Amino acid sequence: MRFLAFSTGVGYAFLGLFLVLPLVFIFWQVLAGIGEVYTSITDPFYINLSPDAFRNAFFVRPTDPPTVVIRGPDLGVVLNSLWVAALVAAADVALGFVLAYVLAKYVFRGRTFLGLLATVPLIVMPFATAYVVRKFLDPRWGTLNWILHDVLGLPFRLEISGLAAVALVQAIMYLPIAYLNIYAALTRVDPTLEEVANNLGAGEGRAVRDVVFPLSLPGLAAAFVLVFIFAIDDVAAPIIFQDDPMARKLLSYQVYSKFLDQLRGQISPTAAFLALILLAISVTSFLAVRKYVGLQQYAMLIRQLRLRIYTPGPLGKVLIYLVAFPLVALASAPLMGAITIVFADRWTTSPLPEGLTLQNAAARLEQVFTNPLFVRGIYNTIYYGVAATMIMVAVGLLVALAASRSRGPLANALDAIATMPIAIPGLVVAYAYFLTSLEFTTVLKSFYPDAALLLDPIQHPEIYLILGYSVRKLPFVVRSIYAGLQQIHPSMEEVALNLGDGYPGVVRKILLPLLKNNILSGALIGFVYVTSEVSLSITLGVLKGVGQDTAMPITAFMRERYESGLYGVQEAATLGLILVLIQVAAITLTTRVLRTRF
Repeated sequence: MRFLAFSTGVGYAFLGLFLVLPLVFIFWQVLAGIGEVYTSITDPFYINLSPDAFRNAFFVRPTDPPTVVIRGPDLGVVLNSLWVAALVAAADVALGFVLAYVLAKYVFRGRTFLGLLATVPLIVMPFATAYVVRKFLDPRWGTLNWILHDVLGLPFRLEISGLAAVALVQAIMYLPIAYLNIYAALTRVDPTLEEVANNLGAGEGRAVRDVVFPLSLPGLAAAFVLVFIFAIDDVAAPIIFQDDPMARKLLSYQVYSKFLDQLRGQISPTAAFLALILLAISVTSFLAVRKYVGLQQYAMLIRQLRLRIYTPGPLGKVLIYLVAFPLVALASAPLMGAITIVFADRWTTSPLPEGLTLQNAAARLEQVFTNPLFVRGIYNTIYYGVAATMIMVAVGLLVALAASRSRGPLANALDAIATMPIAIPGLVVAYAYFLTSLEFTTVLKSFYPDAALLLDPIQHPEIYLILGYSVRKLPFVVRSIYAGLQQIHPSMEEVALNLGDGYPGVVRKILLPLLKNNILSGALIGFVYVTSEVSLSITLGVLKGVGQDTAMPITAFMRERYESGLYGVQEAATLGLILVLIQVAAITLTTRVLRTRF
């Protein structure tokens, strides 16, 4: 059909122009400076396989009392990124499986509360939550050492720093992502298979090992790769711990720091090569798990069957009360701590925040809303979120239609490309946009100086922010609308077409009303992720600098205020609280419109 061909063309044009082309330009930059790239990448700073790499991974510092120091091995930037991301993913999958199993298979008092608490870390306060974890781990005045040494009376202190600290922060941040994916996988395991195993004499443990775990492997693999990609892309945690040189030896931090160097005119092909490595690792991981999950499809015989529920025995009670509840409390603690910073007088040389009052919070919120720069940042965040969401919905609807209603390799390829941005690190997108737009506007100045000025990334970074946000978060909207289209039988469209209505009319009169919930749900997810996005915000968002016409969103201001000192941390936490309120307002508004729980 002509309309479906148009939808396919729009999808390819949008993704080709704003995703594929900038990434190809990075590859060209690497080829242009291959000599410098080879010289740099052979430096042990990037890959270090010597025995010295493990020298300071773990040691005891002779203080009074002794301090046990955990920093992790230093294998160089590339291998450090791999082992940190793999460790975070493995830990989150293991803990996420326990948490998901408890919530999916047991009925116990507090189950609903536990499920809600497990999703709390999905609410994002970038930098502020990572700062709280740093306060927890502070070897002198941290909460952890206060509990270990002062409360429990253990004869040592614990210092977790460097790459180990980064890994710990990321494991806490991304635990809900693993848990939700694994929970979905567990609920798709046919309960009749567990019943058969039980009837053949297998207890709960044997049924889990031989039936539930193998059948939920696709979900576990998807959870592992998603957490791996998010961890290897994360730059907030390395920035928080950047005073330790080890925390800087990660691909994400190196790409970020070299991006800032390029703003000062230091163009380096090595930076492009590091971005290319980051991209290759993420995309390869994504494609591998996509292929594996595609080959491992397990369906229920009857979808309406209730899940197999067990009565908690001794092992179940241990998992519930000694693992699950403490785990979600630990995962929620950074967000709770970040919020308390807004209410506290100070949190410096004490294990817990001091002087919590409502007056402190009111005063800080007043300071934010009376500061024209912060007000501009709030406006920018909402404006970028709404604009990017509108683009995502318009393009996502066309892409989902083309992918679900067309047949052939073009439709399948479009579906794959539209899903790919979820695996592409934001730092790579930001770097690619900056280099491509800079080169393009330089050429354009000779022919159309006014157009070159309009498209200059230094003068108008908001254009590239909105496009970058819409490309990176497009998969969430596409998948939501695609799922809705799968539930609408094509015969409804065929009837309308046979009655003489064109396909645009079918979309307007039939599909849009039936897809309302899917579109709004996808738009909500996209908006929330856009407003809390860090990588693009702290790179492209700072190109114009800090001024009355600044393009910085809230997350960029949070990074800037955090690095300014103690009072800056309190301002960053206050901005983070406003960001949370914006996200909650969007969720509340959407649920009221849908008249259902989200």
